Amino acid sequence: MRPYRLAQTLFDATLGRLPAYRAYSGDLNILGDSRALVARLLAEERAARPAPSLLDAGARRGELRDLAPGFAYQGIDLSPEAPDIIRADICACPDIASDQFDVTLSCDLLEHVRQPFSAASELLRVNRPGGLLIHRTLFAYRYHPFPADYWRFSAEGLERLFLDAGDVETVLKGYDIRARRRDARGHPNWRKTRGDRPPIDYLGGWRENWRVLWVGRKRGTDRGP
Repeated sequence: MRPYRLAQTLFDATLGRLPAYRAYSGDLNILGDSRALVARLLAEERAARPAPSLLDAGARRGELRDLAPGFAYQGIDLSPEAPDIIRADICACPDIASDQFDVTLSCDLLEHVRQPFSAASELLRVNRPGGLLIHRTLFAYRYHPFPADYWRFSAEGLERLFLDAGDVETVLKGYDIRARRRDARGHPNWRKTRGDRPPIDYLGGWRENWRVLWVGRKRGTDRGP
């Protein structure tokens, strides 16, 4: 097969199918680079607020703090890996005051949370009126326990978590499919990661990698700190 024909065939079998997806799903919204989009949203929020604060749920070592320069950053995690990350369960964190943070953020967390509806309620509770909620998780991805792997969400499912949690409106929702055909074979030390090893066949590893992003705003007037 000539190179240009091979390229056309590969395109038709992957990104070229997006028109068909859109035809059967009017709400399908392809966002592009979700990390860059999150960084832009945070920059806009920082510019609009004096001394804004941000809660990073599932922070581990605080890897996302570089997305939020100028924010008063606070990370929480069930198993923190840095001294400034607070040990807390986002499904029930009564020690964190209500209406405290201008932004709540999580990336690739909610698929690992045993009670995602409770987590959404807490993330909304600690967000100030008028504050922003930015939450990214997975629509399609290989099994990857950390320490458990419970859920996958469509854009509408992720939105529903937060709409059912309280008085919040959707700003945007959609999918990041840049890594859709990436050959995801699992952790190299899979024997130490509770079976984190997807089946390998002639195509390689898992090849349907979709992230899903929902951004919302808590209704009400910001009362300040």
